[in-house]
Amino acid sequence: MLRYWSSDLDLEVASWFPFGVDYKPISINLLHSLQLERIAGLCLGMGSEFFFMSSMLSGSVGSLMRDNFYRYDRPHSINLGFMMLLGYSEEMETLLAHGLSDTDQVRAGIAFCSLWNRTFLLENMKVIVLISDAILFDEEEFLAAFESMLSSDGASQADVAYFAERFGYRRFHMAYETDDPLQLQISRLLYEMEFQETRRMVGPSPEMPFPPFWGMNLQL
Repeated sequence: MLRYWSSDLDLEVASWFPFGVDYKPISINLLHSLQLERIAGLCLGMGSEFFFMSSMLSGSVGSLMRDNFYRYDRPHSINLGFMMLLGYSEEMETLLAHGLSDTDQVRAGIAFCSLWNRTFLLENMKVIVLISDAILFDEEEFLAAFESMLSSDGASQADVAYFAERFGYRRFHMAYETDDPLQLQISRLLYEMEFQETRRMVGPSPEMPFPPFWGMNLQL
């Protein structure tokens, strides 16, 4: 249902990020806000995970960026626009495909995200990326709507969040486990077609262009 972005993502995470068993996949977000903690719990109920969010108001936060929650000397940065990374699941893909169909403020697509510790590749995982390239994006309004969307879809499974925190959440990612090899081959062939007449018959590229995402660091 969701199209693929034309670009994949690279993120650098702290060397001590818990890839094995994570005992704080939800409550770590409480250091930023109660709302993000609730959203993180609801995402687990959808078979997804709240990984990362970048915005002008919040900066770079989320389960992948947990070192930013602890740092007392946070870098002075300005992130223009809005981006959110969620773990891929069919339930989350269906929810966003329908829930965002009536808005052009936020676009959702599928990509692959590589996690790095400096020069070492740690993981490559399939994610859903939500993007708004509007500089003055209303983050608070979107997060309220997103939380309501998750709750109304029955994702509020308190037992999932409880057991993940109580006994630990084990991450295991296979980048292509949810993909149909035949569909991947068809998408590749469509994307590589060069004849204008063929494109007119089969439609546009199955990928959509990844918008520019601007940010700057301020040295004080």
